[in-house]
Amino acid sequence: MSLWETSILESIKLLGGKAGLQQIYERLYALPDFRQLLTDEHLRITYGRPAWHHQVRRRITNLRRAGELKRILRGQPYSLTEKGIKRIDNEKGKKDLHGRLK
Repeated sequence: MSLWETSILESIKLLGGKAGLQQIYERLYALPDFRQLLTDEHLRITYGRPAWHHQVRRRITNLRRAGELKRILRGQPYSLTEKGIKRIDNEKGKKDLHGRLK
């Protein structure tokens, strides 16, 4: 699993299992390991937003297609599925003592 997807799923879990895009962006940016992933290209503003926001939306689409996230209704928060929770739990065993993916 990519660190992007892991960070998104874990952020939603920490936000109570449901979160809107703005909440996800704020939570992700607060994670030091995630911020370290961001390059100057990710921070560049495109279409009125940092490029990394577009990456997050693309990863959310992938997570939804994989059945690990669902959106209750259009414009509503995303919600973790059982499959998404299991994926987070499986990834915990692949992290080092500092919580980073090995």
